[in-house]
Amino acid sequence: MPPQPSVTKRPEPSSSARRKRDTKDDWEAQDAGQANDTPSHRPKKAARTASSAKPKTTTAASVNKDAKKLYTDTLKAVDKRVTDLDKKVKVMNGSSKAITTATYPNSVRKHIPAVKRLITMDKTVAFNLLLSMADASHTDLDATCKMCGVEYDDSTEVFEQLDDLLVSSIEAQENPTYPSVELPEVPKRWTRRNADVGEFKTGRPNKQQRNQVYVQKPSWEKTRRQAKRERREETEDWVKVALSDLVEERDYLDTFGVTGYLPRSITNLEYISYNLLLVEL
Repeated sequence: MPPQPSVTKRPEPSSSARRKRDTKDDWEAQDAGQANDTPSHRPKKAARTASSAKPKTTTAASVNKDAKKLYTDTLKAVDKRVTDLDKKVKVMNGSSKAITTATYPNSVRKHIPAVKRLITMDKTVAFNLLLSMADASHTDLDATCKMCGVEYDDSTEVFEQLDDLLVSSIEAQENPTYPSVELPEVPKRWTRRNADVGEFKTGRPNKQQRNQVYVQKPSWEKTRRQAKRERREETEDWVKVALSDLVEERDYLDTFGVTGYLPRSITNLEYISYNLLLVEL
């Protein structure tokens, strides 16, 4: 059996110690009572609600952001396709029909749904996208003898679709406050004078020079399209910008027999431009 613990009497605390302990206990009890009796002035927290219960709102900022993203993504796709086609044209021989005038507008056609969606989001952005697509709907028609147009081909059908959308988009725009006296300059269309390949000793480029030209020319035109795009985005007089771009491309295509390049859009822009000049007078 284990040993029993010794029992000793516990000394009682002194009266001074008892008073200190009792006083402290009394204060704590009193404080607790006051805390329970005093009403709280802190506002009640609002009950949390599920995010799905909150009303969904679409702000103008979010719409503009989505429109800008769609615009940028579509332009990237358009530019990539033009670059791919230009590379194929470069290796085509003179009698190949693998790529014709209609190949470029047909590649643009698939982006028309993006334009229609943009029209519901931002009409100005949609307008600029249409003009960039019109730029990409044709290419260097003197690359091969088979690149020139015919009286009616698939190009005309796509041009009509772009024209319909552009006419509606023009009507939805606000007219500029005043016409621009002159537009910011952009690079002119590439010519042989722009070729940096040395002298044509026979009057025509040799094989090496011709390959260099095929590299330089698409790059030049890509830079030119980008400069025109930036001018549209930054110039207030959108009428003069659009009219200048469309008329230049129409006249170029006409020399190769490609007709029907957005005629109604050009007519509408000419009418608006004329009226702006009358107001200015």
